[in-house]
Amino acid sequence: MIWKKDRLRSTQPYLVFDTTDFFQEVYLQQGISHFYTYRFPEAKEIRLVPDGCIDLSFDYDNGKMRGWARGTPIQYKIETRQEYHDVFGVRFMPGVQPELLHVTMKELFDRCVPLEPILKGDQGWMQALSEETDFYQRIRVFLEAYTNAERKREKPYGKNELVLSIKQMVYDSDGKIKVSELGEQTGYSERYINKVFIEKMGFSPKTFCKIIQFQRALEFLNYGAPDKMTDAAVALGYYDQPQFIRDFTRYAGITPKNYLKLVEGKQYQAKIKDTKLLQQKEISSTDLYNEK
Repeated sequence: MIWKKDRLRSTQPYLVFDTTDFFQEVYLQQGISHFYTYRFPEAKEIRLVPDGCIDLSFDYDNGKMRGWARGTPIQYKIETRQEYHDVFGVRFMPGVQPELLHVTMKELFDRCVPLEPILKGDQGWMQALSEETDFYQRIRVFLEAYTNAERKREKPYGKNELVLSIKQMVYDSDGKIKVSELGEQTGYSERYINKVFIEKMGFSPKTFCKIIQFQRALEFLNYGAPDKMTDAAVALGYYDQPQFIRDFTRYAGITPKNYLKLVEGKQYQAKIKDTKLLQQKEISSTDLYNEK
């Protein structure tokens, strides 16, 4: 299959490899990347990679539902999961802070916390969501609550506006932009950009660039088949093949070559089922971070 570059959808590939009945609904609106659902056939650990995203996940088991908010890891990690089998999740675009939460991305960085204590406003929708068993209906309930919350979002200004602009530039460049270029385009010094970004996000803009570049590499290997890893390194904007291998291994836990073998052996593409339940309207990449 020929890899087709499109708007980046950050992924957690090991969730696809390690679970069954993996369905996703690509959305790419209102700061949401996609909705997904899967089942764990048995108790096991969760393997996670950096994605630059906040995920909200809802675990169903024995008629009960628990909600969790997870921030991006900084490197490959393994977590012991709770005893649940049916999961519904929402993955936001890289760097997006959902208005539903009263915690910042920095506070969620590399953490997974119970959702209910950090939710804003009326939580009645959580009860409605707990009663749904259908993927589409879960999406519908969540979107209604999320859209109502987003209507109350204040327009960003000052530091928040600067960080929003930086995240958009990093995303649009697939992580290839340099901090010096961010300074040139925003008119601020590299030192100030680093300070503000770390203050709001919990990590540097350079780290965010590396995560986005890594996620694009995952996509490249998930949906392409390079003859040589040097070709992949060049296509993805790495300085050279050793840098590509070093960064990828840190974030994925295995080398690009071994990851590609895993993709082919586990049939990654066949395991993900795109549902296309919602009618999507086309939006430009510049709208991804617009406040609705």
